[in-house]
Amino acid sequence: MGKKGFNFQGWYEETLVEKTRLEAELAHVSKLSEVLSSLATSDKTRRPQQTNEITSVVLDREFEQLSTLNKKIQVLYFLIDTIRTLSAENNPVQRQNLILEKAAELVDADQSALYVIDPNSNHLKVKVKDQERLETDDFPPNVGLAGYVASSGRTVMVSDPNKNQHFYSEIDEKPVYRVKNMIATPLRNEEGNIVAVLEIFNKNTGNFTSEDEYLLQAFAAQAAMVVNKESNEGSEITISKTMLLIMKALASGLDTDNLLQSLMKKTSQVMNADRSTLFLIDFGTKELWSKVAEGTGINEIRFPMHLGIAGFVATQGDLVNIPDAYQDPRFNKEIDVKTGYYTRTILCAPIKNDVGKIIGAMQVLNKKEGIFDEKDERLIGSFAAQVGKVLKSAQFLVNLITIMEQMGDEQ
Repeated sequence: MGKKGFNFQGWYEETLVEKTRLEAELAHVSKLSEVLSSLATSDKTRRPQQTNEITSVVLDREFEQLSTLNKKIQVLYFLIDTIRTLSAENNPVQRQNLILEKAAELVDADQSALYVIDPNSNHLKVKVKDQERLETDDFPPNVGLAGYVASSGRTVMVSDPNKNQHFYSEIDEKPVYRVKNMIATPLRNEEGNIVAVLEIFNKNTGNFTSEDEYLLQAFAAQAAMVVNKESNEGSEITISKTMLLIMKALASGLDTDNLLQSLMKKTSQVMNADRSTLFLIDFGTKELWSKVAEGTGINEIRFPMHLGIAGFVATQGDLVNIPDAYQDPRFNKEIDVKTGYYTRTILCAPIKNDVGKIIGAMQVLNKKEGIFDEKDERLIGSFAAQVGKVLKSAQFLVNLITIMEQMGDEQ
């Protein structure tokens, strides 16, 4: 049974809004990488060309990590959407079409086929999306790669069908066309019995990977729960435990801590500053605490959120550029006393979530040559905006996975 009081439709509609926002941000991320590289190399009089080239390469690596993070988020959105659409579809034929469509889309494949086991004859019947099989669609379960998977229960990934002893073109190829590479995986019901085999053909770019195989097995576990149902009663959401485990693993892989540490380090490098700190607001205690603090030697800095430059920025929401920290009455000298550091110049920007609420502050200290300028202000503003969006997306999905896991425990 589903979790009582849980409004899945409401959560799903919220995921669609978040998905649209994230897709727009994915385009902004690549653009931001270009802007950062431009800012890093625009002033050749301050830094040698070799340093600029190295910095640009380091930034490229950093944004590759950010891109990977966003790709994982996109996969999670896709799996959430799959759970919803498969559970909501009442027409058995349309549901099988959805299985074929979603499976191919998940691993970026060109085509897919579903071999459903007839419980009476134990033979396999093939279904290809939007196509009719011209030859017989009924054959023994021990013939071809589909038959091997149905008999052995193993998932098989094939990069060259001609070299696979189980591949049989009359069964595994004719439903679609010429097969270049493929994955075949079994669909098991709740009792563990194999009820169908799902084959995915022809990766659009290159060969299938172990990650594709991993995701397809999770998808197959979800598809198995609905593939043979005549209809879905009511609007109850059915979620396989395998799918929940995979989604939880993906969510735990959203390692924002390491990414944020790297982004802060690269911010300091690009801006030619000594160190930087990422402060987040603890709304429970009304304090600022250091999520990332370069070079302090202290696990965590924590203070009332109205104190210091970071406190001013976190409460007022304005970017602040200070050329001489000790001449500014807002500066909190106690942090220098505690850390043994001497602060000269400060650049600090607010971090906001997607609805404009301030959730923290990003602070860079001690420009190595001169003071922070307008280019630095644009740079820290761009970084702060990205940090806020990454934190929001990751936390949103972690919360959603937790709720869905609770639902799975009560099924």
